[in-house]
Amino acid sequence: MDRVKKILNRWSTDQLITGIEFKDWFAMLAKNDFKVSPAYFHRAAWITGWSLPSTIFGRIEDAMYGRSLAAMEAKPTPIFLLGHWRSGTTHLHNCVGRDPNHTFSTVFQVVFPTCFLSTEKFLPDLTGGLLTDTRSYDNVKNGWHEAAEDEIALSKLHGLSPYISFMFPESAAQYEKYIDFQEATEAERKKWKDTLLYFIKKMMVSTGGKRVVVKSCTHSARIPMLLELFPDAKFVHIHRHPYEVFASTLHMRSHTDWENFFQIPEENYKYQRREQTALIGQRVYERLVEDRKLIPEGNFIELQYEDFVGNEVEVLRDMYAQFEMPDWEEYEPILQEYLDGLKGYKRNKLEITDELKDYVYDRWRVVFDTYGYSRDYP
Repeated sequence: MDRVKKILNRWSTDQLITGIEFKDWFAMLAKNDFKVSPAYFHRAAWITGWSLPSTIFGRIEDAMYGRSLAAMEAKPTPIFLLGHWRSGTTHLHNCVGRDPNHTFSTVFQVVFPTCFLSTEKFLPDLTGGLLTDTRSYDNVKNGWHEAAEDEIALSKLHGLSPYISFMFPESAAQYEKYIDFQEATEAERKKWKDTLLYFIKKMMVSTGGKRVVVKSCTHSARIPMLLELFPDAKFVHIHRHPYEVFASTLHMRSHTDWENFFQIPEENYKYQRREQTALIGQRVYERLVEDRKLIPEGNFIELQYEDFVGNEVEVLRDMYAQFEMPDWEEYEPILQEYLDGLKGYKRNKLEITDELKDYVYDRWRVVFDTYGYSRDYP
């Protein structure tokens, strides 16, 4: 198969896998037969370079915190925010995570998951210039201390993530089972659960035991495993019109894929990207719709994006009441200050063609049927 002739964002250093330890980086390369295109050798060198200090500080950190992390309990249990990419999960994460009783995984923590406890007091200041002010695919604020998906950290810690397929498209199929772990082995499921628990505990240590607000869209397909770890956890699912979600996800991946490739994609990669986006979304939604009934009554809330945006205070007040979460009075003015700072934020303009509507309706019919979204749009 012929490869694309024009490489975009070739010199980007915004790779998701930056900060991985050397042994895990080597194992990832080996699993993908060391197939790195020469055009991306500099990226492999960048990752290798950062893997060395990550490994050194990671071993120091294990010696300092390993025993205490193994002995501690993750109490209070986390709040899990569920939803497909581009459904408003980041906005919800930023809101709920700003409660003084809560914490969330930051960009720094997910980039350096094995050594952030021992480096968070000096490394962000030394490396702040490496980050852009906003994310490459939207106008959301970027920075070491901003909220980020824990899936980025987990992909480095256990290598069991569909995110790795974005980096090595030639072997993408072998990572599909890690969307929902339905075809994964029991050993892989245990490794995933142990790793998530480890990372949550580290975030709690970093903030003196605060409750962790966890947001990774892939977790929407992993409710049974999350409940095995945290039977009394709270879950909030935010959903948005599937046409908007799909179009926005394709826009996001038109940036993030190019930032993360280690292999030059095939000429038909746009078709492959659309097919993969549809496949991942279908598995995420089907598992979420099926498994949400496993969550104990009272511990699950579903929000529609259009009802949440612009009504955040009212919606979250109701959520705090249902979940019996404390200190709303202290949190509300902090939330309002954050929301006031978002005034003037501009959303991406999306191109939603009739052909795309038909494609999404066919592949994501479960979303239309479950949540009552109209096939006609807008």
